[in-house]
Order: sequence, then C-alpha cells, then structure tokens
Amino acid sequence: SQEEIKDLLQAAPFQNLIPRPYAKEGESLEAKIRRLEAKYAAMSLVNIIKKLGTEKQGKLVEEADLLTRERLCIGLTTFEVMLDRIRAFLLDDPVWTNNPSSAISSNISPLSNIDDTHDFHRIWSALQFVYCLPTRHENDMNVEQLYGEGLNFAGCTIIRLLNEHRKFETYDFTYHLFKINRSDQKEDEVKNVSLPTFTERIRKFQILNQQIFACLNKYLCHTTTDEIPVEQVKCLTPMTLQTIQSSIPIYQHNRLPGTTSEC
Repeated sequence: SQEEIKDLLQAAPFQNLIPRPYAKEGESLEAKIRRLEAKYAAMSLVNIIKKLGTEKQGKLVEEADLLTRERLCIGLTTFEVMLDRIRAFLLDDPVWTNNPSSAISSNISPLSNIDDTHDFHRIWSALQFVYCLPTRHENDMNVEQLYGEGLNFAGCTIIRLLNEHRKFETYDFTYHLFKINRSDQKEDEVKNVSLPTFTERIRKFQILNQQIFACLNKYLCHTTTDEIPVEQVKCLTPMTLQTIQSSIPIYQHNRLPGTTSEC
C-alpha cells in the first residue's frame, strides 16, 4: 500500500540504502556510491546498535532490518498477522463461542431471541444507531469529529473476524430504517430528530462500513472461505389441489359417492 511504501522510503537512509546516483561520462559509478555510503554511514542504525548496544539488541535490529528490506519484495504485511492474532483472541473468549445463541456455535435463527446480545453484530447495531443520530446543537461534535473512522474500523473488524458481517448487513437497525425511509420518502421530525439528516448519516456510515469490509476481505477472504458453513436448502414442491384435498379431512368426509376430486 501507499503507507507501506512511504515507510520504506523514510527508512531507507537509516538502512544504508542509497539511491543509485547519476554518473557522467568518465565518472566511476562505484566510487560515487562508496562516497555516498561513507557520507551516510553515521545514520546506519544496524551498525550503530551493534556497536553500542547489547547482543540481544543487535539481533533484534538485524531481524527488523531484514523484515523491512524484504517486505516490499514479497508483499509482506503485518496487518494480516495482526488480524489473525485478534481473531484468535476472540475465538478463545467463551462469550462469543460457547453461548447457545452464538452464530459460531449453532445455527439458531438470529431472530429467535431478540433480547440476547451475545452476537457482537447486535451490540454494534445498537451503537451505530446512536452514532447515526444527528447532534442536537450546532456546536456539538459528532462521533466522526471526536474519533475519526477508528470506531467504525474497530467494530467492523470484530464483526468480520467473528464471521458475522452478513448478518450485520441483513439485520442492522439503521440499514432497515434507511430502506424504509427510501421507500416512503418522509421528511418529518420525530423526537427532535430530522429524518432526512438521520438517513443521510446512515447512508454515509453504510458506505464507510462497506469500504472497511472490502479492505478486510482482501486479507481474510482466502483464510475464511473454508470456515463458512454451507447451508443445505430444502426445496419444497408447491401444493396442488389434489394434495390439499387429500391432506384436509373436511374434503374427504364431504365427498359424495361416485364423485371425483376434480373441479
């Protein structure tokens, strides 16, 4: 990403990575490179820490230097490792895995118990409802001005790591209100809350959440595809008049002798 490339460029002088200089005709390129290396030798952190630090510090700085050098070559990123570590913490917590209504431990419908809050996506839906409410006073600061996008990224990350993102997008309260308002197009004010302003904020949060989920899917799609359970859908044959008459006793008792069931 652009942030990682920026980090590598800023770290280059401290790793003794000198850009290839331009050599005019008759000049020695190797000599110019050696002069530049000698000029910036005092900035080489690896040599400085090896010289002035302990043996343990020297090994650590060598590993950090190798990680920084190879990161761009092999596309290495610590973001995926961090996500795996957070997911391990979440799955080890019995709050999300051992409760009877958890999406991970059972296939119970999320609508079976609306008072149960063991599923994190429900908790986040309630929080997002509060975040989407417009401020009551002109000088009040909203959640974006106070915390930026950090809260949204944290909530969506936990939802995605618990594999609840589809349920969140289906059962979220604010998304449901947005769909209703888009259908009825009401512009009323309910309890000092302007519906147009409220739905506009919902739409902004929805777009932001979709962008965050898309970013997370780049790192998690290849690791969570096999973990998603395949649901077996049973197809039922539509009922006909014959099946209705054969299954309801009233048709069988009222049928006259010598008559058929056809209309």
